[in-house]
Amino acid sequence: MEHYDFIALGGGNAGLTAAKRIRAAGKKVALIDPTPIGGLCALRGCNPKKVLVRAVEVLNVVREASRHGIAIGEPAIVWEAVIARKRSFTDAVPARTEQDLGEAGIEYIEAAPRFTSSESLEAGSRTLSFDQVLVAAGSAPRELDFPGAAHVRTSDDILDLSDVPRRLAIIGSGVVAFEFAHVFLRLRSEVHMLMRGRDALKRSETGVVKHAIEHLRALGLRLHADVEVSALERTGAAYHVRLDNGESVAADFVLNAAGRPPVLDALALEEADVEYSARGVKVDHFLRSISNRKVFAAGDAHGRMQLSPIASYEGAVVAENVLQGDTRRVDYSAIPTVVFMDPPLADVGLTEDEARGKGLDIDVVTQDMADWIVFRIAGEGAPAHGKAIYDKRTGRVLGAHLFGPGADDNIHVFAMAMRYGITRGQLSEMIYAYPTFGSAMAYLAQ
Repeated sequence: MEHYDFIALGGGNAGLTAAKRIRAAGKKVALIDPTPIGGLCALRGCNPKKVLVRAVEVLNVVREASRHGIAIGEPAIVWEAVIARKRSFTDAVPARTEQDLGEAGIEYIEAAPRFTSSESLEAGSRTLSFDQVLVAAGSAPRELDFPGAAHVRTSDDILDLSDVPRRLAIIGSGVVAFEFAHVFLRLRSEVHMLMRGRDALKRSETGVVKHAIEHLRALGLRLHADVEVSALERTGAAYHVRLDNGESVAADFVLNAAGRPPVLDALALEEADVEYSARGVKVDHFLRSISNRKVFAAGDAHGRMQLSPIASYEGAVVAENVLQGDTRRVDYSAIPTVVFMDPPLADVGLTEDEARGKGLDIDVVTQDMADWIVFRIAGEGAPAHGKAIYDKRTGRVLGAHLFGPGADDNIHVFAMAMRYGITRGQLSEMIYAYPTFGSAMAYLAQ
């Protein structure tokens, strides 16, 4: 049996970050992943998706050129070129990642891992023992259970479409659903969003989400709330999505955006005495398994926040706790998140309802900024809304929620304020470059 100081199960942000840092400290490290390594974000998530978002952003700028006195004909998108550009960011990732691991002295084992005891596992034909191990095997699209569900496609498939679908049906109402709905609405596809309940983007501020939905509806989104898919039928190249309210939606492509549970079942976690549920491995504040202290979980594996920057952060936390004992707790209190649309929607911290639910004495500032000079000069004709929540006594920032041009960058102003204790008064006193989108943030602190 071969022994390692540390083994990472998964070649995404969490596993790579932890493995590299622990190897840099001189430990014997292996990384095991049966799939092309590099992680969801680099291969099938954030980066390739942002390429598509950027393409339709540019398309919209060209369409809106007349707002700036520029005469131009109706632009045409060359979808094959967009997908080719996307592949220029993804195709080289596995080989480059494997090379980086080799140069770092980390052994990469391309196999499906499976625990055999609380301190050993199998990888292919090999049996390995470990001092400590990280479960970071990522996530997979949620399995759907209705007749015809096998015809539903995933985000992997939509990122490789050879043609723009004329009609798109999206099952789900989270970040992935909103981002792809926006892309294909800008491409003038007919887009249906099939929402299980009545609340979309549940981690975001309700009022700001309503503005985002209104914006997508103005682009043509057809939102179906409080519905379940009862069946999917195929007729030639087309599909008919049957809903439990008796309605039927015709589509050329049906996307599963109903969430991504962690990939855990094949790991045989019970053999390692690791407690877990459908949400993920049960961990403490140090990201250690509550039942087997040799096992950590990070990234999508514990079901907390499925974001690539958090996976990298957690990988660093795991590395520190492996090398120095349990000295670093995870802190998710000031993590900015963005839904990449045009314009983007961004959040950090508590929503107003969450703050009031905690019994906090708060001040809330809400601004509709679309008619402000900085946004009118940009000439994008886009909505712009902001909301900030403050502790009434201390002036500390408790949360901020933005929807409008520049929101994806401006949210960091509030995230930094939360992390380093910058108060509402200090934010309002700061001198911002003008006229910038960032300068509008001062008015969310007044």
